[in-house]
Amino acid sequence: MPMEQPNRSAELRAAGWVEQDVRRYERLSAYRSRWGAANLDRDERRFLRGAEAALPQRRPTAAPVIGAGLGNVPPGCFVALDFETADQGRDSACSIALVRVEKGTIVQREHRLIRPPRRTFVFTSIHGISWSQVAQAPTFAELWPQLAACLEGAQFIAAHNASFDAGVLRACCEQAGQRPPVQPFVCTVQVARQTWNLRPTKLPDVCRHLGLPLQHHDALSDAEACANIVLAAISETRSPGR
Repeated sequence: MPMEQPNRSAELRAAGWVEQDVRRYERLSAYRSRWGAANLDRDERRFLRGAEAALPQRRPTAAPVIGAGLGNVPPGCFVALDFETADQGRDSACSIALVRVEKGTIVQREHRLIRPPRRTFVFTSIHGISWSQVAQAPTFAELWPQLAACLEGAQFIAAHNASFDAGVLRACCEQAGQRPPVQPFVCTVQVARQTWNLRPTKLPDVCRHLGLPLQHHDALSDAEACANIVLAAISETRSPGR
């Protein structure tokens, strides 16, 4: 289960920082999390270094590990995950789906809309979600403690183009003051390439090859497709003669 991180703003206030500087730290830290330190000027980076030097030392947030494929992971319990985002920021998740598989069977499906931290929606034309649909939805911080239970006992998290979904999960957890899950990610792009030598390997291509239904960019449909890709790959590798 995720663990809350100490409130860094509160720590700076406790260290005697004035409110104006605390607010500046919050703004620059959020900007860096979304767009990277390279987009800050030298004085801003120096300010952040000074602020973080004043914070108590703590263990860094664990980053999700990205696996190329299934490897020797035994089939047991895993969760397929998919995010849709509102804009280019990895913290802008506006939809999440998790599909839990136990002993080769889908046993749980979770699908939620999320209110992202900004009203700007760049990708509505792709996934059909707009600000008006999520304005009253819970934030990731409000939602994640409920959804994280879906990952209990899972051996890995499957996602198509896993580096994207792992990055979104990490950014959203960071903003929410939560630790990301400890499970490694398995990328179903790599699973499909290794198992069936498929090219191209976009999700619709893999689903077409396997005869799987798909409503692309609907988070639940995408996550369920990922789960079924993993199950098909496990079945393929266990078939006689392999």
